[in-house]
Amino acid sequence: MSATLAVRDPLLRRYLILFAVLLAVLGLAHAWINPLLEYQRATLLDGQLWRLYSAHFVHLNHWHMLMNLGGFLLCAWFFTDVYDRWLLAAWLLVSPLLVSLLMLYVDQASGPYVGLSGILHGWLVMALLLGFRTHPWLHALVLALVAGRLIWEQLPGYDVDYLRDWIDGRVYVNAHLYGALSGVLLAAGVAFWRRVRLPHPGPESS
Repeated sequence: MSATLAVRDPLLRRYLILFAVLLAVLGLAHAWINPLLEYQRATLLDGQLWRLYSAHFVHLNHWHMLMNLGGFLLCAWFFTDVYDRWLLAAWLLVSPLLVSLLMLYVDQASGPYVGLSGILHGWLVMALLLGFRTHPWLHALVLALVAGRLIWEQLPGYDVDYLRDWIDGRVYVNAHLYGALSGVLLAAGVAFWRRVRLPHPGPESS
C-alpha cells in the first residue's frame, strides 16, 4: 500500500481533482447550499430524491469538509495501483445510494445528515479488498482496524459528540457501517465482473 506502486489509471488524477474541487466549493458554501442538498427524511419521501446522493457531498462546516477531503485524497494517494476511473464512478453511484437507503428505511433517520465520511469508509474498504493480494498482511491489519473501529462505534456509550467542537455536529456512526458494507459489496461485484470478463483458454489441440 504505497504511492510508489504502479499507477493503475494515469487519467484518474484529473477526476480526483475535479471531485476534490467540488467538495471544497460545496463545503465552503455549506450555509447556503446544505438546506437544498442534505439528507432529510421528510423531503426525500416527498420526492426530492437527489438528496440520496447530494447529502454525502456537503458538510457541516469547512473543518468537516477538510477532514473528509483529506481522508479521500489520502486513500487515492496510497492506492494508486487499485483505483481507476471506473471504480470511482462505481463508488459514487453505489455507495451514496446504499447508505442513504439504509438510513431511510432501516434507521428511519429523520435528519439532517451531511458528509462524506460514510461513503469514505466504502472507498477505503473497497480498495483494501481489491488490492489485498498486493500486501495481504498490511491490508488485513488495516481491515481489522477498520472493523474494530466500526464495532467500537456501535457499542453503548460511544461518544458521538467527540468532534462537535470541530464539525458543529455529532458523528452518525451507522453511516460509517453502511458505507463499509457498500465497499464490501462493491469489491465483491468488481471482483466477480473481472473474473467473468477474463478470457477463457480454448481447448488444447491434440
